[in-house]
Amino acid sequence: MQMKGWENSRAMPVLEIETNLLPGQLNKFKKLFAAMKLIDGKAYFPQSEMHGVLLTQSRQVAINRITAHLDIIQQYVFNEGDNMYIKHIGIDNLLDKLAEDNPKKKIQYLAVRAYISACLANNPEVFKDAELRIDKIENQVKDVMAYIRKNALKCVLSGKPFTSSGQCHVHHVEGVSERPDLQAVASNLLPVWNEIHTDYHRWANNSQKMVTRATLKEFARIHGYRTDW
Repeated sequence: MQMKGWENSRAMPVLEIETNLLPGQLNKFKKLFAAMKLIDGKAYFPQSEMHGVLLTQSRQVAINRITAHLDIIQQYVFNEGDNMYIKHIGIDNLLDKLAEDNPKKKIQYLAVRAYISACLANNPEVFKDAELRIDKIENQVKDVMAYIRKNALKCVLSGKPFTSSGQCHVHHVEGVSERPDLQAVASNLLPVWNEIHTDYHRWANNSQKMVTRATLKEFARIHGYRTDW
């Protein structure tokens, strides 16, 4: 059965999704998305509006089901007042588990999963929030790198003094891909000579190594550089 999405105050476009969910079940999603919170570009949904998602007739039954599966979603939740919010990926994991445990409702659970993902993919506020978050982080990274570059006197690996600004590169000890949460943290940034910085990344790439503190120390030992940073 083909069901339409909705247009609400969040300017969500109308969607056409193949699903066997009933109109009454889909209507519950209106309140769910109205209560959604965006945090660092990620969508969180309140457990108080999860009865549509979990295919239950009451909010309390849905809350009980969530409580019974906290081990699956605990890392994806946060509490605000008396309500608990669950990150989108946590809901996906919960629905996968419920589908596995209840084969008769598997198609419905997976339909709910797909419906939420489709709605989020077409929600401009999700992208807007994510873009704002990215811009904020990029500015923070630029500021902290500029500060380190301005105040660095010598390369922390070789001890060689910087005589011009172009000689100083700022290196992420734990790489941005490995630890994006540390990309703007000053303690994760080191001023190094530009040629050494290039050599390290070439060596790590050729050796198929991740950019981490451990691999930087390995590189430093191989080349006789300092490791007490």
